[in-house]
Amino acid sequence: MSYKDKEKKKAYHRTWRHAHREQWNADGRAWKHAHPVEIKASKRAYDEAIFAQALRILGSKCACPGCEVSEPAFLTIDHINGRPKGPKKDPLHEARASGWDKTRFQILCWNCNCAKRDRGFCPVHGTASERTNGHNPGANAQQTLWAL
Repeated sequence: MSYKDKEKKKAYHRTWRHAHREQWNADGRAWKHAHPVEIKASKRAYDEAIFAQALRILGSKCACPGCEVSEPAFLTIDHINGRPKGPKKDPLHEARASGWDKTRFQILCWNCNCAKRDRGFCPVHGTASERTNGHNPGANAQQTLWAL
């Protein structure tokens, strides 16, 4: 097939889709309804590939000093200075859109990430977060929960 034939074919299909937009959309909805497992598997594979890229760029183990967790199943992407205000976005795709900015994102294990979020510091490794957005949910929790 020559280059001109390919361009003609693309133009024909573009024109056909425009002329039969309702049928095209209905067929797409029907396919999505009939193949939910394939769609979910495709999305999972896509996210796993992006997460593997994040691990290569941001580091392949927990950034909390003293924590040696390196199993990808337990690692998460963390906003270093807290999540910005506004609608919540997936940290994985947000980090990718920022160009894997190491000043905004880091890799933490699930335990260190939750402790940083809930208490403002990691009680196991004794590290404090450096929140700059004025939100410190751990101020009261630190005094009440860990003083026991």
